[in-house]
Amino acid sequence: MNAARLSAIIVKEYHDLKANVQVLMMVILPAFMAVLYSRMSSGDEKLFSFVFVSLFSLVFVTMYVQSMLISEEKEKNTLQSLLMSPANTTEILIGKSVITTVITIVSLFISWLIMDIRISNIGILLIVLILSTVLFLCIGTVVGLVSKNLIQTGVYIVPFMFLFGFAPMIQMYFEDGIVGDIISYSPSVYMMDTAVSALEGQDFSSYQTDLLWLTGWTIVGVLAAYVLLKKKNLSN
Repeated sequence: MNAARLSAIIVKEYHDLKANVQVLMMVILPAFMAVLYSRMSSGDEKLFSFVFVSLFSLVFVTMYVQSMLISEEKEKNTLQSLLMSPANTTEILIGKSVITTVITIVSLFISWLIMDIRISNIGILLIVLILSTVLFLCIGTVVGLVSKNLIQTGVYIVPFMFLFGFAPMIQMYFEDGIVGDIISYSPSVYMMDTAVSALEGQDFSSYQTDLLWLTGWTIVGVLAAYVLLKKKNLSN
């Protein structure tokens, strides 16, 4: 991996992001949700609300911003030039994810300050957040790559945002039916279950299966994004 090529991609992403007001506005939404839920919940409910707001940040910031940045570059025909450059697929994938990751970290940090919750078992929580961030980056990358333009990306990303953003709540409402059974395999549900269990201080054995499922989802996401980007590269 070439550090110079990687840094050049990151700098380019930074300059593209500064001109995208629509994307920057998305960072405000998790903070608004944090204010709302910090006033509505208390006790054990606050742990659930804390994790839900974190999930909201990952879906409505990480996944959305990544998809829009990828799609915007495709629309400007600069992605094709990048794919034809000496940079390899791994460098492009990482370089185009760094800025979105930084935005995600800032969004999460602001939300956590607003929620003002005492975080226990920080190690497991960080693992869950890292896996989830990588997964949603990859989903955003895939949506951006398969879309023809920004408008189509906006249409395609909405079902993913709704499904992954509200999957834990949907699963709670339809817990005893077939809908609940299907939704229970959503990576968002695994993230919520693992994070809440860890924050409640439960034994690792109680959520290790959920963590393994989340890891599996992340691996599939990385492979999908890598293969699709590689395919785009070879087709140019």
